[in-house]
Amino acid sequence: MFSLESFTKLKLTEVAVLSSKNREPSDLPGAQLSFSGLVSNELLTEFNGSLRSFLYTKTEASSDAEQGRLDVDVNELPNLSTLGQLLEKLELKKVELTGYSLVIDHGMGGKSNLELEDCVCSDFVVHPKEGGSVLLTFKVESQSVSEKVFGKLATLKSLEVQITLMPPEVDQQPLEG
Repeated sequence: MFSLESFTKLKLTEVAVLSSKNREPSDLPGAQLSFSGLVSNELLTEFNGSLRSFLYTKTEASSDAEQGRLDVDVNELPNLSTLGQLLEKLELKKVELTGYSLVIDHGMGGKSNLELEDCVCSDFVVHPKEGGSVLLTFKVESQSVSEKVFGKLATLKSLEVQITLMPPEVDQQPLEG
């Protein structure tokens, strides 16, 4: 399941107000946040186990280059596959993830962080890049955002921010037989 468990640097490209036409004056509006950033192609396996191997491969040249390096963090599939080279982008239209928690580091951590609960993540687009990274774009919506939080979000538009995005915790009960 898709998640960003450690703080990941992404650009907050858009902040939009969501408001239903028949909302009460006391109801808080929602927010739609658009994010974009380079991430490791390893993240693709969280959407589909074969998506990464569909877009990436390992060539002989990349294997030889790895042997000469002392880097510890080496991507095992750094090169675009034949199909990956043909695709400019891959839209994951059927992926809509609900119940997520978004945390945006707002400088000093802890209480200064912006937290949005019960978020919907959608509109994922993967732009495969040579070297083992992808440009990932997606949207996060929250249906109830306070005026204070929305004001802070608006000041972050077009800036790089550090975020975590966590799926809902699933409480698994044992089956009674």
